[in-house]
Amino acid sequence: MKTNLLVEFVWIPSELGGHSADPYSGMRLSIRWQRHIEAYLQCVRDVECQVIAFDSITSRGKALCFLSSGVEVQKEWLQEGQLIELLNGFRVLAVGKIVSR
Repeated sequence: MKTNLLVEFVWIPSELGGHSADPYSGMRLSIRWQRHIEAYLQCVRDVECQVIAFDSITSRGKALCFLSSGVEVQKEWLQEGQLIELLNGFRVLAVGKIVSR
């Protein structure tokens, strides 16, 4: 069973190092919890994101992210309010937080 999490995010514009296009459903990215950088350095966790909403004027959106099967994280990492980053390689494409359904 895949673990999923609902995320509110701010999309980083390309001139600040982000992606040149708006987010889209099916994007496969890495996720990093801001409080657990050391865990990210030991094991990169991949997610597939299904964009629920995105406002290109404010660069804010909401996505349902699915952790790759077999990837486990501690339950407290999935709690509402946990701060995350979505990355493509070394580029941070979005910052956000986990929200409740």
